[in-house]
Amino acid sequence: MPFLRRVLLSLLMCLAARSAAAETTLNVAVVGLPRVQGHPYAVSNLPAIYVFTAIYDALTFVDNDGSLKPWLATSWTQTGDLTWEFTLRPNVMFSNGEPLDAEAVVASIDYLTSPAARSDTSAAELSSIVGARVLGPLTVEITTGSPNPILPREVSALRVIAPRHWAAVGPGGYARDPVGTGPFQVERWTAARVDLKAYRQSWRPPKLDRLTIRALPEMTARVQGLISGQIDVALALRVEDKDVIEAAGHRFQADPGTGVFVIALNAERDERLRDVRVREALNLAVDRERISQVMLGGLVHPASQFTPPNANGYDPMLKPYPYDPDRARAMLTEAGYPDGFSFVFEGVMGGAVSDSALFQQIASDLAKVGVTMEIRPIMLSQLSANMHSPSGWTGSAFGVDYGTAPSLDSLRALKQHSCLHIYKWFCDAEGFPVLEAALAAHTEDERVSLTKQVFRRYYDLYPAILLWDIVYFEGVRKEVGDVPAVGSWIVYDQIEKKQ
Repeated sequence: MPFLRRVLLSLLMCLAARSAAAETTLNVAVVGLPRVQGHPYAVSNLPAIYVFTAIYDALTFVDNDGSLKPWLATSWTQTGDLTWEFTLRPNVMFSNGEPLDAEAVVASIDYLTSPAARSDTSAAELSSIVGARVLGPLTVEITTGSPNPILPREVSALRVIAPRHWAAVGPGGYARDPVGTGPFQVERWTAARVDLKAYRQSWRPPKLDRLTIRALPEMTARVQGLISGQIDVALALRVEDKDVIEAAGHRFQADPGTGVFVIALNAERDERLRDVRVREALNLAVDRERISQVMLGGLVHPASQFTPPNANGYDPMLKPYPYDPDRARAMLTEAGYPDGFSFVFEGVMGGAVSDSALFQQIASDLAKVGVTMEIRPIMLSQLSANMHSPSGWTGSAFGVDYGTAPSLDSLRALKQHSCLHIYKWFCDAEGFPVLEAALAAHTEDERVSLTKQVFRRYYDLYPAILLWDIVYFEGVRKEVGDVPAVGSWIVYDQIEKKQ
């Protein structure tokens, strides 16, 4: 009997070892991790999105082409000027066992409309919502403060929380122990990595067993990790990385983004930038087309306006600003700066359209018209913190995007880049009524028409140095299947990896 027991134990150990060996882990390298850890509402931009799309789900989802898809909500109907009724997907559970129901959606909205959420980015994005109530176990009514014809698009930003867990641990505890309905659940979260395991009971179960997201701020480290096999997917790469990745037998993937990259001009901090002639001169001084062709391989195109081509409200009549250094010098002289001036620019280095070499070339272009741009590198987490702080910036400009994800609505970006932002850097007070009218439009057609008016005005005001329509470049090892993405929103549950 002892012999048989030893044989059985040996067999069980072999089976366990084989099972462990068969587990598939996807190792993803990103620029950084969110400073708020897993807080679902505090931030909604990079780098948080890299992790949040693995954990959380929203009511709807907007694809790359702008089409609206059911997600946690399967259908919706406008029942009044200010009310919408959403029907939820049945039999969905949070990773801690709580059911996804109307009460969970109401709890999420109750927090977002409370004073506690005043500084949270998601609350600003969903500011049209004033309340919600349960109509049935899987039916919820959402009320807006004014008519909002694109609410079904906007609730693609409404990440739903597990209400009992939220009530028990509070926002801070939830950040450390996030719970969602997505394909993965967090096992461990440190400053440098997040380890997640498959949540098999998710309504969109993953094809992988584990997911590890690592913060590697240096782009060369992400590329080397991919080639060495320590990393399976390296995000936020450059065009220059294409040849070395493909030479090693792996894939270089380009995905259209959902935003426009700019050098934002902080007119609230630097009074020189309040003069539209100065802002126009800075734009005319940058040779975007040459940078696009020579440094970005023609894969990234100069932006024609402050919203991307796939966003609701894009105006095809607008064209990229011309390169005209002679006119730029004349305008600086007219504005009282015949010898130019100097300013400090703060930027995150190491992204597809925000690389150090690109900023150096822009600085070189500006120098030709007498403007000195001192480049000061910052971390991605610092960028997010500065944007939500009254005293975060030390310079006069910073690299950032006019982002439209997840709704792909152009006005989403202006909730930051306008008088609406709690800590403003550009405020067009004169044109603000048109923005307000666009946000309060009764129909989607009316909203789109007013949105185009807003962006035509921004085009003429030069609130930032307009650069490129964002494209995301990823390196993917040959063992990994398709990596579907909407901008920086990775659809993790659809990724497969061969043993």
